Amino acid sequence: MKSVIPIFIIFLIVSIIKAMDKKHKQFKKYIEKASSILIVSHRGPDMDAFCSMLLVKEFLNIYYPKKKVTIKAKRSPSFNIPRMHDINVVKRIDEGDEDLIIITDMSGLEFVCDSMDSLINSEKDVVVIDHHQQISKDHNLVINEHMSSATEQVIETFKQILGKKFKLTNEIAALGQYGINADTGRFLYETTTSNTFRLFADLFELNPIDLEEIAYKNNKVPRGSSSVIAHLLEEIVIEGDMAYTYVSLEDMESHNWKDSDVGEAINFIKNNYLRFIQGVHWGFLLKPSLKEEGVWWLSLRGTKSYQEVDGIAEALGGGGHKFASGARLEYSKGTSVEKVLEDVLGTIKEVTEK
Repeated sequence: MKSVIPIFIIFLIVSIIKAMDKKHKQFKKYIEKASSILIVSHRGPDMDAFCSMLLVKEFLNIYYPKKKVTIKAKRSPSFNIPRMHDINVVKRIDEGDEDLIIITDMSGLEFVCDSMDSLINSEKDVVVIDHHQQISKDHNLVINEHMSSATEQVIETFKQILGKKFKLTNEIAALGQYGINADTGRFLYETTTSNTFRLFADLFELNPIDLEEIAYKNNKVPRGSSSVIAHLLEEIVIEGDMAYTYVSLEDMESHNWKDSDVGEAINFIKNNYLRFIQGVHWGFLLKPSLKEEGVWWLSLRGTKSYQEVDGIAEALGGGGHKFASGARLEYSKGTSVEKVLEDVLGTIKEVTEK
């Protein structure tokens, strides 16, 4: 017996395809209209953020060579990747002569800039190329088909824009593999699709990258993070199948820990330890910002089939994926870590007990 696809589903699929095609055409018009383009990503960029930014610049340099294209970030990748020296490492991300801003791997300038960065108040045209669940509606154009990574979304977007002109280069193939591998956890995360495998195969065929080498390099931890990791392990609290740990502002100041070292330690614990304690399946990590008084950063991680954490993040003003989300929490100066933890735990109780 032949299966029949309901007509409304066919209509929905066609509508989605047409909508995305319209967005690709709009993006192309923004590129053609601009003479100077700035590419940015979220604070504390990860490998997917770096690769997606570099890929956008690489495509623009090849196919729109007369455009002035700049990448700005507050740090560089932790190991060598193609074109990494195209990243301008700056202390502040300020507005310049750009007439188009492209944000990758995040939904808005509020996740790119600190309060001291003048770019946060920019009124220039903004195009977002993202893959997270939460979609911003505050910018001129958002391209987000919920792919495995911003890296995959960037490549697929330029495939649509360039059509028959689209060609892979060794640099694009390498960056694509680095970004996709990092944000899919070596294809373990649920965001991995059949298209992700097909694209990765094309990239690998042109310029094969050793996945084991990528994982080894990507999991390196700075020496300065060792004492922070030890502290995070000592502070772990387990409640049922949830675990959490934190760093307070007093901890950071008394030990003279760098913000970057704390960030790397947080990443190490959330990716390699938090959910791997016997009986624990999800949890969160909390750290204060050294750059913005009263600001705290929350990272949530869940395990598939146990606890989705995106709803918790959204309830706290953040967002992300079902099992990997985060939020920026704002408090008055001098608010204690105990107060922030109390609020986070209260929100978790409200969301999970609904």
